[in-house]
Amino acid sequence: MRGAGIWMCVLLGCTGTLSSAEPGAGRRDGGGGAPDAAVSFDAGPGIDGGAGVDGGPGVDAGPGEVDAGPMGEDAGPCADVSCGANARCVPETGRCVCSEGFVDEGGACVAPAPGDPATRSAMEVCDAWRDGHVENASPVWEGDGTECGPGTLPREAIDDTLRRVNLFRWLAGLPPVTDDPGQHQGMMECAAIMSANGRLSHDPPMDWACWTSAGAGAAGSANIAWGYGSSAAAIDGYMADRNTPSLGHRRWILNEGLGRVGIGFSRVSSRPGQCLGVFGGGGPGSDRTWTAYPNPGPAPRALTQNDWSFHSHGVRMTSETGAIVERVSDGMELPVMTEQTGGFGPPPSVRIVPMGWSAEAGESYRVTITNLSGGEEISYVVDVIDC
Repeated sequence: MRGAGIWMCVLLGCTGTLSSAEPGAGRRDGGGGAPDAAVSFDAGPGIDGGAGVDGGPGVDAGPGEVDAGPMGEDAGPCADVSCGANARCVPETGRCVCSEGFVDEGGACVAPAPGDPATRSAMEVCDAWRDGHVENASPVWEGDGTECGPGTLPREAIDDTLRRVNLFRWLAGLPPVTDDPGQHQGMMECAAIMSANGRLSHDPPMDWACWTSAGAGAAGSANIAWGYGSSAAAIDGYMADRNTPSLGHRRWILNEGLGRVGIGFSRVSSRPGQCLGVFGGGGPGSDRTWTAYPNPGPAPRALTQNDWSFHSHGVRMTSETGAIVERVSDGMELPVMTEQTGGFGPPPSVRIVPMGWSAEAGESYRVTITNLSGGEEISYVVDVIDC
């Protein structure tokens, strides 16, 4: 495996102030998903010019066994329990249950087939959109009373984050991911560093407040953000990827080889920090050769308000690969700026930027990816819906 090192980004010109105004960006009950203040994130793990990856994960997350429960708590009844792949032990009962996004089939926790996004109904998509934005954690983080202690992330907050990640992967037609408890502590310390400093870096220097070796190391293999009210809410920001031409955060989350993620969130200051470890492999994989954002078929309007993108998971692109967008109702070609994304990490992608127009609910848009290898084209239709 390549790209397993620590990748850095000097954040001059690659931070952005985000709005969290997308529908459903917080709890459905009006709780802690909204940002505390302006929110920022960086350009995603890694930089151009380093060793790349071949479409798979940068680091294998290891065997599929999970820990005993929430970080920082006594394992209790789970101390001697070892669960299978895609499962975790519930401390209250000492029993194994499937991780968020997986289902029990004959005693094994398996990833349900996501299906073809183009064949879904609008009701199915809106139900998934609403369910994916439920947040059950209260509180979303528990401090330990020290100035720099990363604190504890309740199990409900981990599940909220997984639910949000898996929502976006399902919309794209990709299988779910689960969490890797072995990454969590480092990601928590990473989040504490970002929160304490109100700045972002994949290589935070030792003179930063609350610096730890584990936290700084975790930052090199993570999407990082600050200013979001919960760990789950940061996922919407990563997927929007505003002011990030490389679309690095979105690409890592839509990496078909992603299998296990580390999750960290901290409020050691009034500016919460979040770190999402995205180098974990071992996922079930996918037979899709491409994905898109917004997805083919019914797509929530919130997805259309940011840069659009096409992601290759096997389709061969050329240096001339680009995109054309047409409004289906009248056949009008709409102006877009297209460019192939740079930055470290999979998958190879085309960024599609609407120029002077905004998608409308009830309208359909045909996207044609042009100049693929051999002169081939791929065309799909996005049906915009209000959810």
